[in-house]
Amino acid sequence: MDLAFGYIRRSSYKQQENNSIEIQKAHIKEFANRKKLTVPDEFIYIEDVTSAYSKRADQRKELMRLKATMIESEIPRVIFFEESRMDRTGYTFVKDFYRPLQKELPQLEVYTTNSEEPFNPDNPQTKTALLVFRQESEIKSERALASLTATLENKERIRPGAKVPYGYKQVDGKLIPNEQAEIVSFIYYLQSWGTSMGKIAIILNEAAIPSPNGGVWGASTIETILKNSVYTGTLTWNIKKHRKKRKFEHSGSHEPLIDHFLIHLNKNNLKLQNQFGRLDTPFLFLKKIICSGCNEHLKTQNASTNRNGKKYCYQYYVCKTCAYKLDIHTAHATLLPSILTHVQSLASSEANKTYTVTFLKDMKRITKETIANLEKNIDKLKSKGCIAKEHEDEEFQAVIHSILKDKKSDLESLENSLKALAEIQEAVHSGVFFTRFSQVLEQQLNESEKRLIILYFVELVLVLPDKAPQIVFRKNPFESIDAINNGQSTENDR
Repeated sequence: MDLAFGYIRRSSYKQQENNSIEIQKAHIKEFANRKKLTVPDEFIYIEDVTSAYSKRADQRKELMRLKATMIESEIPRVIFFEESRMDRTGYTFVKDFYRPLQKELPQLEVYTTNSEEPFNPDNPQTKTALLVFRQESEIKSERALASLTATLENKERIRPGAKVPYGYKQVDGKLIPNEQAEIVSFIYYLQSWGTSMGKIAIILNEAAIPSPNGGVWGASTIETILKNSVYTGTLTWNIKKHRKKRKFEHSGSHEPLIDHFLIHLNKNNLKLQNQFGRLDTPFLFLKKIICSGCNEHLKTQNASTNRNGKKYCYQYYVCKTCAYKLDIHTAHATLLPSILTHVQSLASSEANKTYTVTFLKDMKRITKETIANLEKNIDKLKSKGCIAKEHEDEEFQAVIHSILKDKKSDLESLENSLKALAEIQEAVHSGVFFTRFSQVLEQQLNESEKRLIILYFVELVLVLPDKAPQIVFRKNPFESIDAINNGQSTENDR
């Protein structure tokens, strides 16, 4: 019997509750038997929770993987349950899958279980069927969007039907924390201390904690959780219709699992990493040590090697100008105790807390003044735009429109920064922020945690041969938050 492939597509999370995959698989196997074909289980490609209407064929990973495998194996036969599993756009299956495959495999045979004849995209009946499926999807999409919009506009803030986020259960349209809520909080806490998404996944797997789908954790799953604003108690939906976007955002719609402050902290950690280099590096003072004599940042040098199965570590901070070399173990042993002692002292200092709150208040005042000035500029630009319209000066209107767009974007960023400042100020005032550092001398800190403390509290370290290093501490740990200083948004990009 000749071999053939099978392709199954399940379009939504709702279909996970029925036997869609099993039904399609049974029909494909039965059809193969009638045609005296063999479809091994490993030859069946399953595209789960993937729309064939909103995603064109070349965006469906399993379909593209199937195409590549068919070409590589030179097996020209594949069975689909029906045409609707192939395509709901009306044309992309033929354009992105069938035609390219036909060029590579001239004997190509594509079947559906509801027809004994091979799929023929040039057949008028086939073209009509694909267009009908597209029209069906358009109608369903319009109805779904209307229903979704009506639900989101409801004052009761009932959550629309969709997959329930990990860490919650849904009762009467409301999200309620479940037994996985602590796992979500733990994930955010680990990232706030500089733990990478890959490392977080490893920690959860080692603890034998099942992932949302019941399998193992991966960095992408961690990223999905960290990017979801639902965990701050905010219900966010972006609806796109005919190239127009509408955003619904309901704060306080359900119980949050994490504080907004952690979002801002994690965002700032990423900015620190972009500015000073990775957090999970053995070179804790990367881009922080300066040779006083040459006024140059010391570079890193890793000459570690393995000999006879044993690892020998030779790692240094090096001044490329005067060739001064500082062993990292000596540098860390000398500098870290002083830094951790200083940080723990700051964490319990009321004077430092007052100074930090004052700094944040000043930043809020400056940001408010900037917002007020920007709003005045926007009003002036709108007036000029009206004058240009009256004079039918389309070129000047276009210029004004472009400038207004940029100004409004700046205004949104500043408003987000003002909100972030208020939340950070509250975290400092309540003790949430400095409490994190109150026991650093007693804790077993990993490399990322030590480096993050250095980036927050140390401005630079000055070194010279035969002289004790000089640590210059930051006056305020929030001096490092670029989002506050330049008015950029600290919110997650969506």
